Amino acid sequence: MNIGMMSRWNAACGVSVHAELIGRAWVEMGDKVTIFAPIENSSTIVTNKDESYVIRCYRLNSYYSKLKPWKDEPRFFNPKPFLENNYDLFIAQNLELLPMKSLLEIYPRIKKKARTLMVVHEGKLPQDPDFYKFDWDRIICFDERYKRFLIKAFPEDKIKIAPYPCHPAKHGDKVKNRKMLGLPLDKKIILNYGIGVYRHLHLLPKIEQLNEKYPLIFLVITDHPDWFDLWDAVREKYKFVKLIRASVPNKELYSYLHASDVLLIHKDSAEAVVVASTVYLCLGSGCPILVHDTNFIETLDKEVVKYRGDPTERLIEIFEKKEVYWSAREKALQYVENNSSSVIAKRLEDVLP
Repeated sequence: MNIGMMSRWNAACGVSVHAELIGRAWVEMGDKVTIFAPIENSSTIVTNKDESYVIRCYRLNSYYSKLKPWKDEPRFFNPKPFLENNYDLFIAQNLELLPMKSLLEIYPRIKKKARTLMVVHEGKLPQDPDFYKFDWDRIICFDERYKRFLIKAFPEDKIKIAPYPCHPAKHGDKVKNRKMLGLPLDKKIILNYGIGVYRHLHLLPKIEQLNEKYPLIFLVITDHPDWFDLWDAVREKYKFVKLIRASVPNKELYSYLHASDVLLIHKDSAEAVVVASTVYLCLGSGCPILVHDTNFIETLDKEVVKYRGDPTERLIEIFEKKEVYWSAREKALQYVENNSSSVIAKRLEDVLP
């Protein structure tokens, strides 16, 4: 199948993670894929080099909303790649962020040659009326929470559920990866990476107490200059913090996951419907994921280890490989098998009329 997908790509965000997981799965399945990606801001954290099938041909709406009022920059949208490339399936990811007015102008010509599908990342119904002017063959959402608000605006028979895809299961040896990455063999490692590393600062006093009984490293990986400088200052007080400035592609990320004892994710609840893309990206590593119990993970159960308030007790259970550790590993790998990127990629093709 020839597939054209309009989405963020190789960027540190959940939309890009979803698109990359299913897009690369289609490539591995033998489909011809063309990615219509945006020209990103200079501040965007790039996670990988673009593949040959990626065309950057527009700006996101959010780019213009962040410009200073006096900077009148014309909006950029190049329709030629959409019209000249051949594809029989067209997918739009997170439509609200895309240049909808420009896309609407050429959408009838896209619809003539391709079946169309919208993947909803929006956590509530957008206010922009342009969002509702597209006639999609199918609308994809991740679970029933999304469907409950989508049926207020779209025909229910067009809305289909396809869970957020998981990175395929990939096992690795802890000792081998620690040696390769130059990490100590005799300490516990708590991994904290990405654009949200700042959210864990308030947990450090508790982790410092834990460090007295379980010598550990709090491994922070980020390429965001503000957060790197912040953690660079923090480690003057908390000597167990190890800081790496990097934006890691999935292959390298899994090496760090295999080297770690636990991945820690702290996010407060959001007002809108949300999913935790980092969890789905990392679930196939076999590294236990300890995550703040909020609506980001309310559709997951024992596939992750949840905590409220102080994570110390849960960290000890993971360090000592208590029942919760083994249960999470087993449930996570079972979930990944049922919802891997290749499974969801095939499901997206199958929902089309």
